[in-house]
Amino acid sequence: MDSKTVAQTLVHLNQMAMHEVRHENYSKAIYFFTQSLVLEEKLGMKAQMAESFHNLANTYLLLEDYEQALRKVKMAQMLRRETDQKDEQIKLQQMEQRISEMIAGKYPMEGVEK
Repeated sequence: MDSKTVAQTLVHLNQMAMHEVRHENYSKAIYFFTQSLVLEEKLGMKAQMAESFHNLANTYLLLEDYEQALRKVKMAQMLRRETDQKDEQIKLQQMEQRISEMIAGKYPMEGVEK
């Protein structure tokens, strides 16, 4: 697959995933985000993988599957550290803290992006 085709495929998968999130078809969104992640992993695209894990975490939050969301946030954090994306690391640390608080039952789900 040439780089243009890869880029188009990734854009398409992510557009489809976001479409499904907007229509509350979260299992389909997870499918498309995961397909994107598989391709990104094959190609060693760590920054894009971090974004896919972040998107998956948000989707699992919408499903109120906090444990799965926390796993995905931690994967995104690891990849953001590897790619030295400090601003994104801070956002993910805050997200991890919020999810941990949700798991502990301290806060209801608020402010999750759709």
